[in-house]
Amino acid sequence: MKPFSISTFALLLVSATLAPAVAAPLTAQASATIPSLPVVSVTGEKVDIAAQKGWRVVYFWSADCPCVRDCERLSLVHLAEKYQGKVAFYAVESNATDLAGDRQALMANISIHHLPYPVLLDMNHVIADALKAVSTPQTFLISPDNKIVFQGAPDDSLEFKSRTGRPGMTKAFLADALSQSLAGLPVQAPFVKSVGCGIVRN
Repeated sequence: MKPFSISTFALLLVSATLAPAVAAPLTAQASATIPSLPVVSVTGEKVDIAAQKGWRVVYFWSADCPCVRDCERLSLVHLAEKYQGKVAFYAVESNATDLAGDRQALMANISIHHLPYPVLLDMNHVIADALKAVSTPQTFLISPDNKIVFQGAPDDSLEFKSRTGRPGMTKAFLADALSQSLAGLPVQAPFVKSVGCGIVRN
């Protein structure tokens, strides 16, 4: 699978003119339904995560979070490639500190990571607020009928690194959730503690 770059993938931008996503944000309940989350690309293409077909993985991204880098190397990119054509992956940049900085620098930072899926710029925290996301790389697995069937850390790489001083993992929470879900089985661990870097809001 060829990686996307700024010139080849649609860098998606949450529309600044959107009304609030939901009156009451989602609560941490099994099978909560995601609201409509429309975004617009820099080329004007309108996209709504909730309107996309099939399974989707949404995780929160930051340019400076080392936890994101480790989870991408150990879990997220590999899983996106493994499930290509079966599961759509989206990285969401919601950090106010990143979004308020130099836009060209941010786009260059995104480009050098060569992620094989789109990065969404959540300018007004529409997606983060709707999903009640608190950290990067907090991850959500969304079913074809828009139910959240898993949320939390994609793996235990942060705990592993804290314990051993080196990159690695022993628990693959997202991989397990994907395997179980696509086999038609209930997710055995639908909620995992979200750890990483806090999402800074305005």
